[in-house]
Amino acid sequence: DNFDFEGQESLLAMEVFLGIGEAPIYPVLSGRILETGRDSSGFFVEIDHGYNVMSRTSGMGVLGDSLSVGKSIDMNTVLGRLSPKDSAVFFLSVRQNGQFVRWTDFYASTHPVLPDSILSFEKTIGF
Repeated sequence: DNFDFEGQESLLAMEVFLGIGEAPIYPVLSGRILETGRDSSGFFVEIDHGYNVMSRTSGMGVLGDSLSVGKSIDMNTVLGRLSPKDSAVFFLSVRQNGQFVRWTDFYASTHPVLPDSILSFEKTIGF
């Protein structure tokens, strides 16, 4: 609830997201943790989601408490938190069969919403 992000395309291998400092970061899908650690951009978590889909979230200021290699996680598991800044950045890389998948394409395929549903929702909020 306290996380406001805007996806931005970046490079050819990851997406960059902006958010409010110390907001929690969650996995894009459930899965099993392959690796955790720290690199030049901050803490990272790499997850195997099955069906040859892997994700890597990096740039976190703090790593989640109960994360360990091999542990199964769901979409409610906190991977970590953004750095304590007014505007913090984290990176997300989603790969399927070893190939980078753009976040917008991945999200559209995992969260399909029909145009009629969008119109109906807009009417209910007076848009």
